[in-house]
Amino acid sequence: MNYQKRLRTAILICPLFFIGCGGDSSSTSVEQEKRTITVIDGYLQNATICIDKNNNKRCDLNEEIAQRTNEMGQVKIDLADAQYPIIAKAIAGITTDSDKVTPLTQSYALIASANANYVTPFSTLAHLDNLSLQEFAEKIGVDYAAISRDFVGDKQSESQVAHLLARSITPFLEEQVSDNDSSSLNERAGEIRTLIHQKENAGIDLSAIDISYDTHSGVFYSKPKLTSIESHISEQAFIYSIFSNHYIANGHNYDEIVSFNDGTVSYRGNQELYRLDGNTLHYGNKGFTFLIMNDDYLFSFSEDNNPGLWTQGSTSPKPAVQVEDDFVAGKTLYHLRDINTSDVTAPLPKLTKLAFDSKDKVVVTPEGESGFTASWQVKDWTNHNDQTFRTIYIEFPEDQQNRASLKSEKSMILEMVLVSNEISVAINHSSIALVNENIVINDANFARLIYRKWLN
Repeated sequence: MNYQKRLRTAILICPLFFIGCGGDSSSTSVEQEKRTITVIDGYLQNATICIDKNNNKRCDLNEEIAQRTNEMGQVKIDLADAQYPIIAKAIAGITTDSDKVTPLTQSYALIASANANYVTPFSTLAHLDNLSLQEFAEKIGVDYAAISRDFVGDKQSESQVAHLLARSITPFLEEQVSDNDSSSLNERAGEIRTLIHQKENAGIDLSAIDISYDTHSGVFYSKPKLTSIESHISEQAFIYSIFSNHYIANGHNYDEIVSFNDGTVSYRGNQELYRLDGNTLHYGNKGFTFLIMNDDYLFSFSEDNNPGLWTQGSTSPKPAVQVEDDFVAGKTLYHLRDINTSDVTAPLPKLTKLAFDSKDKVVVTPEGESGFTASWQVKDWTNHNDQTFRTIYIEFPEDQQNRASLKSEKSMILEMVLVSNEISVAINHSSIALVNENIVINDANFARLIYRKWLN
């Protein structure tokens, strides 16, 4: 009798007894049908995940899954999808890296072979060479256990080596996995590993340094890891330059000297306290959000959406970069400037895609418009004052010269005065704008991020 009462009570409490009183058995079953994948060089958040079902090492549209990685670089995928290689796309302006104060400025892709738990630069190089992760570890001289786990969260010395090597090799990765040169990547990884070994032997804290590459000397070097804006601006003086015509038309100076000392900022005869919030700097009624911070310059947007460059010296008086044909041949660059020279109330940014062939033709495509073919050459160009400059000379065909998006100009005559992997600056000698310094960007995603931000 007592048994029957207990049974009736159980049925009343849980009328759906036969499908699970707790309701958790079905959700647990679903969870068991998923695999957690972690994407790291640092933790990559908002990375796009693709299941490479056709094994072409490319992230095709029909292979993308809806979920993006979380703040720990994690995403859950179906067990059926785990049977294929996994591609993770880090997208400039969208994906964030826990190693960096500022957003990603370079888009790149990582890949891991089927049934992997981690997608990393190491899994990428191993996959490109058709090696197991253990075989790759032996080849490059790193600890296999370290590169096959979460080397960002783990603080053992072997993991610190792996973490530093991972974040040092990612700048050399391409936007599509299939576009990588594996032999070149392996050579870079070997050089970086040698430098890390030297720093280890010298007792250097590997978590406190980064390794960069000097393109001029072709040598890797170490530098303190950037952990905040403060470490980049403290006790420094900058020339802050604006790219918006309307800002200058409203009576502001193009260049402004700004210096930071002991928690105060000095500018235009003013001295005030400043404060930092993540990658944003505040002082007075000004606010600047930094998108790029490196050894050569800082790049920011002000609260009123004016892009600005912070350099240790003005770019204009410096000798121009002596570019040759290979600077643009076969490459696609994104040219960005403010074309508003009449309405002084707001900027009118225009992004133009420049797809150069390897010889003398370039497809010019202003954003939102149809493209056209123009001619290009790298040559010395002389102005009306008999001054000669090394330029990228793009001559527009006559039937395209009336485009408002190109300010009805006949050509682009670009003298490169600052060159970097993130943004470059060119003096546009064909422009009559108040600001003839234009921005040139390598990465399409980052170019559109800056364009949209400026447009708003």
